[in-house]
Amino acid sequence: GNPQNNIDDKGYWDSGCSRHMTRNISYLFEYEPYDGGYVSFGHGGGKITGKGIIKTGKLEFENAYFVKELKYNLVSMSQICDNKNSVLFTDSECIVLGKDFKLKDDTNS
Repeated sequence: GNPQNNIDDKGYWDSGCSRHMTRNISYLFEYEPYDGGYVSFGHGGGKITGKGIIKTGKLEFENAYFVKELKYNLVSMSQICDNKNSVLFTDSECIVLGKDFKLKDDTNS
């Protein structure tokens, strides 16, 4: 796989998607064949035939599924939050805060 600095321009951040999914096998590190069954999306669906890790700068998205029938890559909000990360939406972007990110507490200053 090739590390991607920014996955936004390659897909959608999806609150209804249970797992990260990509149609581009070259994004997946440690790729392995995997029979994950059939997944429905849009006006059809596809077969999960592999899985791996998508690396984007400081974050790693584990257990990302390979589905060649996808038209767009999907990043699962629930899978990001299950891994103790946070997702922040602004008017112009979506930011993933790693599990070690802490806001400064000004109450004791």
